[in-house]
Order: sequence, then C-alpha cells, then structure tokens
Amino acid sequence: MVDELATACESVELCTYEKRLYDLSLVLRPTWGLAVTTLALALGGGSALADGNVARSAAVASTDAQPAKPSDAPLPSCLDQTIAGELGETLKPRGVQKKNFLKRHKLNLVVHGGMYGGDLTSSAWIAGGSLGYFFTEDFGIQAEFDLTPLTLDLDAPLNQFFGDNRFKAGMAYIALGNAVWAPIHAKLKLGGGIVHTDIMFFGGGGRMFQDAVQGLSFDAGAAIDFFVTSFATIRLDTRDLMAIEEIAGETRFTHNIIATAGLSLWIPTGL
Repeated sequence: MVDELATACESVELCTYEKRLYDLSLVLRPTWGLAVTTLALALGGGSALADGNVARSAAVASTDAQPAKPSDAPLPSCLDQTIAGELGETLKPRGVQKKNFLKRHKLNLVVHGGMYGGDLTSSAWIAGGSLGYFFTEDFGIQAEFDLTPLTLDLDAPLNQFFGDNRFKAGMAYIALGNAVWAPIHAKLKLGGGIVHTDIMFFGGGGRMFQDAVQGLSFDAGAAIDFFVTSFATIRLDTRDLMAIEEIAGETRFTHNIIATAGLSLWIPTGL
C-alpha cells in the first residue's frame, strides 16, 4: 500500500514538473521567436542596406563618368588635333570676297550694236555708243547716241494699191541721257573659271530725231557687265524706247524694244 502511494506521489510530482516546463516553454516561445525574427531582420536589413549603398555608389559613379557641361568633357586626343590641323590647311574659307574691279571715279566708254524692234515700224539694226561716269561704285550717269533706219515693209504694197507714198523711210538718230544704278554684284561660273559681273538698271530721256517721231523720247532698261579684264567688260543690255510716232496715218505712243551687245572700256580719271 505504501509502495503504491509512493508511486502515485512520484507520478503527481512528475506531472507537475512537466506542466511547469510546458508553461515555461509557452512563455519563452514568443521571446525566442521575437529574437529569431529580430536577428533575421537584422541580417536581411544589413544586406539590403549594403545593396542600397552599392546601387547608390554605382549611380554616383555613372553620374561622375558623364560630364554635366561640355566644358567638363575630356580634351580631344593628339590624333584628333592633327586631323583638324590637316583639314584646316587644305580647306579654303568661303564667303563674301572683295571685288576685283572698282567703277568709282572712272569714265565708261561703250561701243555697241544690236537689233531695234519697232512698235509701228519694221525691225532693223541699231548701232552707237555711250560715255558715262560713275560717282560711286553703284551710281553713275551716261550720255548715249545711236542710229537706226526706220522702215515700213508693208508700205510698198500700200503704195502700189493707193498709188502714193504713205510713209517716208529714213535714218533715225537717238540721243539720250540716263542715270545708271548698279546694286547687284555677282559671280558666274563660265568655262573653267569665275567671272565677276555687275547687274545695272538705267532710265532717262532725250530725243529721237526723225520726221515720223514727235516730241520727247524716254527709255528704261537693264544691263549686265562681264568683267573679262582689269579695264574692259562685255555689256549686254535691253531697253524700252518710248516715243510718239506717226506712221501711215496712225499716231500713237509706241514702245520700241532695243537689244544690244558691246565692249565697255573703263578709263581711270585719277580722282
């Protein structure tokens, strides 16, 4: 009986001890779990912080590798400078260049010839010349004298039909004074070289001396000079010669077209 009681007490004490151990494990389990969790977070956070520092360092390094301003860029190598120097020696600068011929304070003597297209009369030849003077590089004056025959090809059949002479053909003498303006200087490629040119505009008035012409005459036109030498140019010009003409019983204000080509000589005056 005593032995059975002793065995029962031992069993009770053992159960009580195991219960205390179980309760202690319940109390310590959250504490150990918290400790393990804290350790895991510390280890993970450290590696994440390290990764963040590495990424930040890489970003700073990439920022430092690219210059923020063009002046912060590294200087070119000696090879680049050598190539640039060679190109600079071989290439010639382009741009506006000085004129190779100046007209200022020079006399301009022109001899020309061409075609006269009459408004009421027939087409015919025209010849003459002019003498001019340029006060500046762009502005000058000139006096011109030309002669052309005034004929009417239809007059012969009319004379045969009516039996009288309705138009008296004859030589016309043209004396004009013009103001000349040369605002455009150009260069043209002709053949294997470059030719300097001046584009000019002119206008003025005078007289056309012929029995069929009445009153004053006026002209306006344009010309281009090709500077072939240091003292001579080739000039092409066209103009409208306006005059009142009485042809075959008809009187009206006519527009006669003149086109000429000639040689222009430039004579220094020493001014």
